[in-house]
Amino acid sequence: MPRDWVRLTLTVDDFDELAFVDVVDRCRRAGVVFTTMAEVGDHATNRRRLFELNRTCSADIPDRGDFYTCEEYRAQRIERDYEPRTTVIAIEGETWVGMSAASDHRDEGFFFNEMTGVIRSHRGRGIALAMKVLVIDVVRDLGIREIRT
Repeated sequence: MPRDWVRLTLTVDDFDELAFVDVVDRCRRAGVVFTTMAEVGDHATNRRRLFELNRTCSADIPDRGDFYTCEEYRAQRIERDYEPRTTVIAIEGETWVGMSAASDHRDEGFFFNEMTGVIRSHRGRGIALAMKVLVIDVVRDLGIREIRT
């Protein structure tokens, strides 16, 4: 890990999601539907959609470099510590417009924030923040007390 990375920890019991209800509600009123990979169906077709969405959103990360191939993504993200319940998808109409994923490290007592991204046309609307709040709620419901990034 590069030295200049900041490591952060959130104790989910200390997080006040009520402070962000208006953001989530505003997105929903604007037509954004929030779901999880578990709810939408964790199968090959949707995993491919998740890969494409993640690749699209990651393209704007400075110094990101080449994104995984689909096979690499499956091996590095899906087959290792992927949890469909903590992978939130934002959908508008039929289009997947955002994703926020936290990987499962329950055996070590935490989840890890992997990626939150929104396609360019939908940025600036609070969708990323809303997805992060929803991921935190799921992690709390799973009985895990910490999210790291």
